[in-house]
Amino acid sequence: MSKQDVLKQNADIAGIAEGINQSAENYSENAMFNNPRGHGLAAEHANHMFDVLTGQKAEHVGSNNIKDGADRIVNGIQIQSKYCASGGKCVQECFNEQGHFRYLNPDGTPMQIEVPSDMYDSAVQSMRTRIEKGTIPGVSDPAEAENIIRKGHFTYEQVKRIAQAGTIEGLTYDAVRGIRLAGTSAGITAVISFAVGIWRKEDIATALKTAVLSGLHSGGVAWVSSIAAAQVGRTGLEKGLRPATDWVVKQLGPKATRWIATGLRNGKPLYGAAAASHVSKILRGNVVTSAITVVVLSSQDMVKLFRRQISGAQLFKNVTITTASVAGGVGGTLAASAIGTMIFPGVGTVVGALIGITGGLLGGKFSKDATQKVMDRFIQDDSRKLLSIIENVFVTEAEGFLLSEQEGEAVVAALRNLDLGKKLLEMHASKDHQEYARQLLVPLMEAEVAKREKVTPPSEEELMVALAEVLEFAAD
Repeated sequence: MSKQDVLKQNADIAGIAEGINQSAENYSENAMFNNPRGHGLAAEHANHMFDVLTGQKAEHVGSNNIKDGADRIVNGIQIQSKYCASGGKCVQECFNEQGHFRYLNPDGTPMQIEVPSDMYDSAVQSMRTRIEKGTIPGVSDPAEAENIIRKGHFTYEQVKRIAQAGTIEGLTYDAVRGIRLAGTSAGITAVISFAVGIWRKEDIATALKTAVLSGLHSGGVAWVSSIAAAQVGRTGLEKGLRPATDWVVKQLGPKATRWIATGLRNGKPLYGAAAASHVSKILRGNVVTSAITVVVLSSQDMVKLFRRQISGAQLFKNVTITTASVAGGVGGTLAASAIGTMIFPGVGTVVGALIGITGGLLGGKFSKDATQKVMDRFIQDDSRKLLSIIENVFVTEAEGFLLSEQEGEAVVAALRNLDLGKKLLEMHASKDHQEYARQLLVPLMEAEVAKREKVTPPSEEELMVALAEVLEFAAD
């Protein structure tokens, strides 16, 4: 593997690890969609995302679980989302059993009620009827129904499909959400790659080119992995993993769990069952997203296996090392971010993030290097085996061509100028490795031999003169 490849892989670790942690949060949110009322949560998140993308000052506050509180705040307006099967049902859900309107602003005025775009008219009419009956505090004009009812950005059927796995709407939603974390992942990788390039005395143009390529790779992996993980979050796998992650959290104990949960929430305290649930959900998200990321990162090796360009043992070794690298990077980022946030409350968001990036880089690199050493003891790389064959063929053919030491060095230099990585893949896929090596080396040797000075055979007279001199010398 070239130095550029090693640099790219090490720079990828921190960026991909941060992308996995953000994907884990997306996974945890999408897991809540997988219940009978999940489309209501999908409506909150989808409408919030739309407002953010259109430049609104939007805040999603529904997770604070305040009784009869707002789900969203847009440009200072508190909003409660109601996505039900009919406009009348949306309005009905805004009243308690005693017929009192539930959602009021701090000043006592009614919050805006967000309903599906295709049910806006019927919801307004239903609210008009309620106002006429005097059920809305401080509101007597039925025309105010149009100010209370807010038209959502999506229809009822659209948010139902967003909440489901495998739908166009759900995939589109996940793809758009993944763009942001992909940008973060790409940026982290690019900055680290550029810095390492400068420290290694590379010129700015070369360092920048490597940084851009590394960033694009890291961001692409993070984006694809986030979409796949978010889709899995809507399936039954979430429930299957819950007992395992709940057990892990239980082993941590309430104090450690509270500390981790508070750190992961940028210093916002979380206690008891809420802290345990939060940490357990993040763990499940990391497990799923990490597994998917390993598959994405290993996809090229899997294709090479099908093409017979690498062996099964090489694939196993590569996947094992990739898994260790991803796990180490994610663990390092998660732990370092939490530690940084707890040590530096107030500025913990920034400091925790910076420490998390460093933790991801060091954790991933340490895990990768340690696993590489262990695996090297049991499985020899395909490239080493093939290079050994090339060396043996080189010695045999060099003797046949009577190569001098200088000529041999020139052939080796020419061999290095080839795309040796590609040639080794082709060699592994060939039926006869030795024959492939011979066909690779012989043209290079023939080209070098062709540079030799042309030798003109001596004439018969010259041979006779030389022979006479030798015989005369021997007689003396």
